Amino acid sequence: MSKALFFPGLALLLQLPKLEERVHIRVIGWENDKFLLTNLPYINERPIKLKNEDNCIIRFLKGDDAYGFQTNVISMQFFPAPLIFFKYPVTVDKMPFRKSKRFRLSIPAKALNPLTVQKIDVTISDISSTGCRLTLPTRPEYVYDPGSRIYLTFNILEKSIEADCIIRNANQNGDALILGMEFQNISGANRELIGAFIDMLSKVPGAH
Repeated sequence: MSKALFFPGLALLLQLPKLEERVHIRVIGWENDKFLLTNLPYINERPIKLKNEDNCIIRFLKGDDAYGFQTNVISMQFFPAPLIFFKYPVTVDKMPFRKSKRFRLSIPAKALNPLTVQKIDVTISDISSTGCRLTLPTRPEYVYDPGSRIYLTFNILEKSIEADCIIRNANQNGDALILGMEFQNISGANRELIGAFIDMLSKVPGAH
């Protein structure tokens, strides 16, 4: 397995045993073939319920690829910091992330940062049924790190769409900041609307 697969701060999605619930964690460190160390997340101010040897599924994104693997909990600790030690994965499955069509366009949108309660004007520069790319025309005061959450609102076909998004990557392009977003909590109706919009674009000569 490539030693470059993980890096400190890498955002992971942990699926809890026997539950559909998923929580976000981050890589803190690892030792090849021994353990993977992450933070221990809290839900409603309580640590998630895990036991030694619990079987878990972890997924993450790097670039345009999605990865996933099964692992077990080795141990948890609360002092000096809440941490989880997972067994280092034996195998990691890789699959293309962008399974849906992605189209370049320009749609004005509003992005709300829940940490600063700051709403800013952004532009959706491309979109798919699974996510979009945002362009922030000026360098923002707040640092938008991968794994952070953004609430996005925009209009498609004269209908308002709200989406809870996760930042998957951030790149500076001159004074502009480009954010790759993954839709997290979005209604089925809105996802279908985006899909219909993309289908419509695909039938327009020169659309790509």
